[in-house]
Amino acid sequence: MSDVRYIATAGMFDGVHRGHHFVLSALVREANARGLEPLVFTFAQHPMAIVAPHKAPSLLTSPSQREALIASVAGIRRVETIETSAEFLAKDARKFLDDIHERHAVDVFLMGFNNHIGSDRATAAQLADASVEVELLPPLEGDSSVSSSAVRSAIAACDFVHAEALLGHQWLYEGIVVHGRQLGRTIGFPTANIEPAAASLLLPPSGVFAVDTILPDGSVFRGMANIGTRPTVGGHKATFEVNIFGFEGNLYGRMVKVRFLKRLRDERPFVSLDELRQQLEADRNLALGIAVK
Repeated sequence: MSDVRYIATAGMFDGVHRGHHFVLSALVREANARGLEPLVFTFAQHPMAIVAPHKAPSLLTSPSQREALIASVAGIRRVETIETSAEFLAKDARKFLDDIHERHAVDVFLMGFNNHIGSDRATAAQLADASVEVELLPPLEGDSSVSSSAVRSAIAACDFVHAEALLGHQWLYEGIVVHGRQLGRTIGFPTANIEPAAASLLLPPSGVFAVDTILPDGSVFRGMANIGTRPTVGGHKATFEVNIFGFEGNLYGRMVKVRFLKRLRDERPFVSLDELRQQLEADRNLALGIAVK
């Protein structure tokens, strides 16, 4: 058994919002007080994607994003992503605690207020005699409305300022640049076509948006994005594409992150490519004029 012993917590941690920060900060404080190392378990897929796929929410973050955000909380050096499966979800709470005690040297497990774990949905009070000491956190003081669902609702309403206030950090959509039809460059607006970095990532509803795009080297470019079918050029399949202002280069196969700033307008058909070009020029001017913190 490892000489290093851990205090752990587990959850989806989708978005790693302010409520999650409360739990993670408490984990670090308790680890320091007990002379243990903090460990966080998260899941590759939302459990609902296994149990009831039609009810599974779209995700705010990819597994790699969640790991990075969790690790950014001071003192958390170990994050384990569990492959969500029917077998894993069938474990009751005591079996889960036995496993992390034996396999990951966990001596203490921290549970958030009103949380439950395992297929039996056990609470902290029901686990007093478990193989791992279970500690219950108090509720988050102040705004009780902070949740991943609330963030998703804000994004669905294109209220990105409120979404980021709930998160406590920027919301970044992570995707890979792929080849498209290259029609945008014919009218002076070349676009990067982006596919999600992981399954089930959330996108805002269709429309045209002002965005900032973070490239693999960390540089940030203002741009505008279109989510929709591009009806003016005969599109039918929904796509996500970004016109990155001032960028010249090849991003195919590279990972980028997109921060949504503001919804500019609905997607709509235009009678000609010239009319579309004029509208895109107006959209670009609007996008360039948006100031962000």
